Amino acid sequence: MSKEKNSKKLSVRLHGEPLGILEQKTNGKMAFSYLSEAKKILSLSMPFREEPYDYLICEAFFGGLLPESESAKKALGKQYGISHNNSFSLLKAIGYDCAGAVSFHELESPVITQSAFKLEGQIIDPDILYSHIKTLPKKPLFSGFEDLRLSLAGVQDKAAVCLINNQIALPMHGCPTTYILKAENAHFEGIVENEFLCLSLAKDLGLIVPEVEIRQVKDLAYLLIQRYDREINNNLIERIHQEDFCQALGINSARKYQNEGGPNLKHCFDLLNQTAQPAMHRLSLLNIIIFNFLINNMDAHGKNFSLLHTPVTKNTTAIQLAPFYDLLCTRYFPDLTSNMAMKIGGEYKADKINVKNWEKFCEDINYPLPALKKLIQQQGEKLLGIINSKINLYSEPLSNKKSRETIQIIGKLITQNIQWRLELFH
Repeated sequence: MSKEKNSKKLSVRLHGEPLGILEQKTNGKMAFSYLSEAKKILSLSMPFREEPYDYLICEAFFGGLLPESESAKKALGKQYGISHNNSFSLLKAIGYDCAGAVSFHELESPVITQSAFKLEGQIIDPDILYSHIKTLPKKPLFSGFEDLRLSLAGVQDKAAVCLINNQIALPMHGCPTTYILKAENAHFEGIVENEFLCLSLAKDLGLIVPEVEIRQVKDLAYLLIQRYDREINNNLIERIHQEDFCQALGINSARKYQNEGGPNLKHCFDLLNQTAQPAMHRLSLLNIIIFNFLINNMDAHGKNFSLLHTPVTKNTTAIQLAPFYDLLCTRYFPDLTSNMAMKIGGEYKADKINVKNWEKFCEDINYPLPALKKLIQQQGEKLLGIINSKINLYSEPLSNKKSRETIQIIGKLITQNIQWRLELFH
């Protein structure tokens, strides 16, 4: 096979094991074929079959591994001298360390099938870290730093890093990243504090979320979130495969919102019937939907929920609902829509949701309305207690006065919203 033909094909590997071939056809569109010896599926939207998967499914899954931000894609395209609209070329450039356990390699590159990698990396000097965070919009994912090749989906400015001796480091010698660093956003001041508070509230409520903390370098606050798709034992890191709901349903990231053809809540609940413990995971999803409603998170779309393909044996996995992430009180940002990403009982506008909408929602997911009312009441009252008793604990350790004040303001906003929502069921 000629080098030119090989350049249009990538080896798709899961935990380092060759799984299939991603090919860019002459028309520029992607196709994916499983190898005959493949033992695990890449996605629920791509079960084993002999014939290749076409562009639509490929763009939904593989394109869903890339940054969604147009400016981030343009910056990456400029750096690597490729079209920012070409998902295949972007994955070839930055697809070594993606979400989950999938990676992309040249066909001729050696196969490394080790399941665990030693935690190794280069600690970033604070001045250099400050510089890279400041330039994240122009250099997404810390691209261009020591030939780093990482890919993360989403629209926020972020980078994947490691922690070594509790210091930010960039991985070396094939080491997977273990944390997501999220920077402040010039268009959404306070987003770091907002997500920190909402994730902290969710954790104290008993919802499954990643570990999170706010750190600061000079005058910059940033969020550090532990990756739930990585497992660390005795300084050895293992990847856990994952996919978001849009990928699992074969829906393009550009259509992640329900009103653009993305998943609705019934799709999400039905998807969980394929998990190892459907009843448990459906209840967890119900709790996060209530939580998002109470904190006024209007941006809970199909890419903000994920599934883990947790290994059971060498060749089998169990599908589980992943920890929840990207939790925000979007009402804090006045320019953002008041419409929810997915309807509740046929209604997009959160302020118009009433008991009849919840009743229809319950019919859609086959859940009793009295039990739902009880869940909303219990969660709302518990959240009010957590905010009242812990809001100072969330904000006081922060050295940045502005960050402390922002957390207090968002806490009051969430409190007011919960009190108003609970009146609906009195």
